[in-house]
Amino acid sequence: MDDKKKEVQRKYREEIKKKKQQKEDDKNFTREAFIVVTIIVLFIFLNFMFKSF
Repeated sequence: MDDKKKEVQRKYREEIKKKKQQKEDDKNFTREAFIVVTIIVLFIFLNFMFKSF
């Protein structure tokens, strides 16, 4: 009985770790995408500013 319980707990912990890692990956992707979009917008904005001079 204890072996079964330990096995179930181990599987549960593994699933929780996978879900937590997936959330972290999603957060990192969102952050990276935001940074890239910001850099592109700044590049376009500065490009227009320097053309006007």
